[in-house]
Amino acid sequence: MSECPVFIGGAGRSGTTLVVDMLGLHPHLSPIYETDFVLQLAGLLFASQGLTYPELSEEVLRRMDHWSESLPHRPHNKQPYERYHHGPHYILFDRNFVLACTSDLLRDIEKGRVREGFRDFLVALFEEQCRRDGKPRWINKTPAYVVHLPLLRRLFPEMRFIHCIRDGRDVACSIVGRPFGPGNLPEAALWWADRVAKGVKFGREHPDQYLEVRYEDLVRRPAETLRRMLEWVGEDGDPEEILQQYGKDAVELDSSRLERWKGSLSPEQNRMFREIAGDTLSYFGYGD
Repeated sequence: MSECPVFIGGAGRSGTTLVVDMLGLHPHLSPIYETDFVLQLAGLLFASQGLTYPELSEEVLRRMDHWSESLPHRPHNKQPYERYHHGPHYILFDRNFVLACTSDLLRDIEKGRVREGFRDFLVALFEEQCRRDGKPRWINKTPAYVVHLPLLRRLFPEMRFIHCIRDGRDVACSIVGRPFGPGNLPEAALWWADRVAKGVKFGREHPDQYLEVRYEDLVRRPAETLRRMLEWVGEDGDPEEILQQYGKDAVELDSSRLERWKGSLSPEQNRMFREIAGDTLSYFGYGD
């Protein structure tokens, strides 16, 4: 298999950071996350209507200036117990490089090379990540990619996507009350089911470019799940060696948060969630 781009996403709080962090311990794979600017710019370039070039140029530059202002330290919403070898985000290129690439992008947009220029922009950033990391390939994770897979495939027809899936009730327990995402349990059930469905739809349409990874499998059977992911992205390697690295520096696989919903949701709340998203739970074998 050629070394195609690998994107990782899923409903938030479904183990996307764990997946990219563990794969990023492979000597050939440089993890890069969180890169929400990708979808922000894509919305401007491909979904906004009526913007003149000066207006579009100003907005693109404003957003990239804001996104890059604190590099390499990006804000995050991880909890103290969430520890990762590469940190809550992992971006090695600096602000000056981002702004130089943004200038190149704006010149391409002015010439009418919007899609080609945007792809070149992303490749330049991600290849710089690899250069600074001393690795030949990048893997890019942002949870919301799962909602925009057709766009990613138009930019990178050869892409592959790892869809991280977790019991939606555990997702709800983890995400409700945070400053992002749904605000209550019914909203969380709808939000989770919708995002999962979008990933599954892409997988049915492009099965050769899609892999589902259960958070529960990665925690309970890490070697087996890692081996499956590495083989699928076309990389050799011993999962046990990665797991040995993963057990250092107070970073560990925490099984205590599996089926958290059983102690956090009341029977009534569980019934409510199942009324809204029960078909999706059943599809993936998440029982009572």
